[in-house]
Amino acid sequence: MIRHVEASQAVNLSQASEQQWDVIIIGSGMGGACAAGALACKGRKVLLVEKGRGDFSNTRAQGIEVEDPNPQSRLDSAIWPTKLHAKIDNKSIDIWPPLGCGLGGSTLLYASALQRLRSADLEDQISPSGQKMHWPFSYSDLIPYYEKAEKMFSVRGTNDPLDHSLDADLDPPPAMCERDRHFFQAFQQAGLHPYRLHVGIRYSKPDCGECGGNICVTNCKRDAFNSAIAQGLDSGNLFVLDNTEVLSLDADSKRVNHILVKREAQEAKLSATIVTLSAGSFFSPILLLRSKNSHWPQGLANSSGLVGKNLMFHAGNFIAFWPNGKFSKAGPNKTIAVRDFHRVDGMRLGELQSTGLSAGYGIVRFAIGQLFDHSPLRKLTPLRQLIRIPAYIASKIYGEASVFTTIVEDYPYEDNCVVIDDDKPSGMRFEYHVRKELKERVVSMRKLVRKRLKSLRSISMSPGVSLNYGHPCGTCKAGDDPKTSVLDKNCKAHDLNNLYVVDGSFMPSSGCSNPSLTIAANALRVADAIDNELNSSH
Repeated sequence: MIRHVEASQAVNLSQASEQQWDVIIIGSGMGGACAAGALACKGRKVLLVEKGRGDFSNTRAQGIEVEDPNPQSRLDSAIWPTKLHAKIDNKSIDIWPPLGCGLGGSTLLYASALQRLRSADLEDQISPSGQKMHWPFSYSDLIPYYEKAEKMFSVRGTNDPLDHSLDADLDPPPAMCERDRHFFQAFQQAGLHPYRLHVGIRYSKPDCGECGGNICVTNCKRDAFNSAIAQGLDSGNLFVLDNTEVLSLDADSKRVNHILVKREAQEAKLSATIVTLSAGSFFSPILLLRSKNSHWPQGLANSSGLVGKNLMFHAGNFIAFWPNGKFSKAGPNKTIAVRDFHRVDGMRLGELQSTGLSAGYGIVRFAIGQLFDHSPLRKLTPLRQLIRIPAYIASKIYGEASVFTTIVEDYPYEDNCVVIDDDKPSGMRFEYHVRKELKERVVSMRKLVRKRLKSLRSISMSPGVSLNYGHPCGTCKAGDDPKTSVLDKNCKAHDLNNLYVVDGSFMPSSGCSNPSLTIAANALRVADAIDNELNSSH
């Protein structure tokens, strides 16, 4: 498959603005792509508006320099073009976010871990702040869409032996590399219950490198383009407007009437019966806040005052493990998941996963860079270049260690939020306070993992709390009550009758695993709701 949109379906600004679309979807990441593909296959006329490029047909498989400061070269590699500004515990930092930008969004670069949440992740609970964490639909409502998403993305792996309610009909995974077989057995001998991590990778080539951090040019790694958008394009009902910035939504008291966009210095208004946001949990709420008017003085769909609030990530640590001997790493390396630590002594922790990485120079440099960015030295920018030296030394010490990561559930707090900040390159900033309870749970998880696996030499590569900026969620949360949530059970805005959100913003809680498959499944569920809405309006 060539990553190219045919000329007849790659519309220009004039063509896009002349049409009355059934659905316009803003953003083509996991949620937007799945909704777009599903609706187009149902016969709906869909326009997908994307900030980045739509054509990556000439992209070559290569490593990506995550800190390349050139916005255009970043866009050419499907990486978010600018830094994000953050205030973490009231300390200002600028980060290169691990986000994609292009047709397929962050899935172009993701490592393709596609795991279901556990049913317990959707159970009602009270956060430490006293906030009720309630999903307005049941786990059983998600199951058929999980199954559909797993087929779409060719998910392979084995079932979690600790929770047979999650048993899925997955494609069988290829044999692990020799080193990971050693780790798998060591985990079992430690009394843990490892299983094969669920990944959307076909392993169609014997030397498959799994393409974490890269666009997969062979389409072996399944992403939002080759698994969802391509289906919509094949239907003839999906059209793409790329390299386009959405400036604001024009709405009255009941509905969105127009979308103001800019492409190559030209502005235009687009219109559709249904408008769907999928710009990501950082930027979907920012667009709503920017769209304030006399009807919506706090921002669009924001009568609750919660748009942009309750920002969650996942937290955790990278832990390097050395095998007890020399083993080949030829073959799949992103292979192991462990959920024994989901809940321990009443404390919600999370899971352990192999990253597919060895603790070489690049990952060590990244880890030390994170520590530097959160240290008092962060303002001495020239010193950051010196992290190359300890990174080189550490990589020699680590040798052929394998890197695992803990994924610890984050809780919603209203003062963890995204806000407009026009002084910053991205036009926004996010504010986040690392609570004591999160620190305690991250430390507990790290200690438990290393204690249970004490037969293996290990070292924590991120001794503090590492926030996964690639897993933002919760900033337009769904719920039953318009006073305490932004969206209803079908992810339609409580306040407007034609506005939906299908990215991770909808999540009332972060759960204990990667959010990608849940975002995909929910988007497919919402696509059915949108289709029903369109049927009832005709």
